Amino acid sequence: MSTSSSQWLQQGVARAGSSTRLASAGYASLASLARHVVADRAPIAWALALLFAFKGAICGALVAFPISAHEPRMLVAIAGVVALLAAASVWLFADAISLLGFELLTAGGTITASGLIAHADTNGGMMIAAFQYAWTAIYAAHFFPRRGVIAQGALISVGFAAGLELSGLHDVVVYWLIVTITIWSICLVLGYLSESLRMLADTDPLTGLLNRNGFLTAANREHAIAERSGEPLTLAVLDLDGFKQVNDIRGHAAGDRLLAQLGRSWRERLRTGDILARHGGDEFVLLLPATSPQTAKDVLARLEDGAVPITWSVGVSEWHPSESLSDCLDRADGRLYRVKSALREIDSSPSATPSALPSV
Repeated sequence: MSTSSSQWLQQGVARAGSSTRLASAGYASLASLARHVVADRAPIAWALALLFAFKGAICGALVAFPISAHEPRMLVAIAGVVALLAAASVWLFADAISLLGFELLTAGGTITASGLIAHADTNGGMMIAAFQYAWTAIYAAHFFPRRGVIAQGALISVGFAAGLELSGLHDVVVYWLIVTITIWSICLVLGYLSESLRMLADTDPLTGLLNRNGFLTAANREHAIAERSGEPLTLAVLDLDGFKQVNDIRGHAAGDRLLAQLGRSWRERLRTGDILARHGGDEFVLLLPATSPQTAKDVLARLEDGAVPITWSVGVSEWHPSESLSDCLDRADGRLYRVKSALREIDSSPSATPSALPSV
């Protein structure tokens, strides 16, 4: 290979490497910007803000490039401004909006889209406005519970029909059928998949109880309710006694059967509003709404089941309105540790008799 060809090849490799580095730097910058944009915002909040911003952008495009000279540009412009204001409001006040608030805001966007369809004078304008329905259905199916998804699907179907009727357009039945079938397909299929994924993400597969992630979500919700109502909220940490011996001597399969049996037994004995989760290994957490630490003793006594061949130790703490979940857990863990230490001292005393290994 000639010297000039070698130099050309080296320059080409250098340029390719430089382009790769620039692309990587650009991707990293975009990723950093995305993380900064959604920082400290729940996905349900920033996704709705983006949805409203998207609707505002569509309205802006319709104003700038109207499909027909008779399109209600002023009405579309007002709807676009309202959508952008809604996006900014959701972004600024995300922490103060409840799940019901998000559902109502989404419903408001659906009604606005139906109003635009009612004033459309062309099938093209009508379909562009109706295009927003699909994104609304995707958002609802991903973030809302089943009742909310069905409510949004019904509102879209009825709103679209009313908009078409008021628009005075001809031969729109086929459009209504296409949009309605599409929306309900999204609501039912994607809603089912999202619900199944949430259940898998929040549930411990062995015991069927909530896992750490599911408990965190449920606990924060109950803590917010307790702050508003002023009712006491009590947390209990339960740790099985001698569970390591079960795994070491009888095997992990026997330990798994014992945990599954215990989970079923405790679920049947707790009250409807009590929240039980497997926190990891042989440790469980129990959240008791509207229950003081004194009253919690009666609830914990209900967990005793002679059919489950193992005992457990408990640390109890009241979750105060001004503290985090980790602070309350630390305090309950400290009390649990003192209980376990006292049991170890009793077991190590010369007069203590060896405890029988649970039969599982």
